[in-house]
Amino acid sequence: MSASDELDPRQAQILRAVRQAGNGWAEAMRAHKLAPPDPGFAARLSALAQAAATEQVAWEHANAAGFHWRPIPEAQGAEPPYELRPGTGRRGPEELWSRFDASVSALNSAITGSDAAAVADAFGELSEAAGHLADAVAREDAAARSRGAA
Repeated sequence: MSASDELDPRQAQILRAVRQAGNGWAEAMRAHKLAPPDPGFAARLSALAQAAATEQVAWEHANAAGFHWRPIPEAQGAEPPYELRPGTGRRGPEELWSRFDASVSALNSAITGSDAAAVADAFGELSEAAGHLADAVAREDAAARSRGAA
């Protein structure tokens, strides 16, 4: 669809949702980039999971309306913010981090193409992986607090 094409109200609404989802995703990523060494890690992971879920829904609607993802060249090699990278002392179960790393790789692959459904699916997988990690890290934090209080 070119910029000169007229959008019907539903298409315009979908594009607004896509933009809002993208803004939420960017905000969640910035939170990880600007993060202090550890406080709030579980909350940041949870916000990332929610932002990815919002992206998933927005791109499912965009795909259904016939929109395509605008490919991001060279995205395959992109890395997440430092605190989310392997080898940085990230907390949580290794098997959940392995799933997260795989979902980041799948998202990077999907966004190099134009298939909005593939992008939506990749955001959905990343949302699930980050959500499970957020829960696990929150449980670890709670256990550490209760040991400290005892």
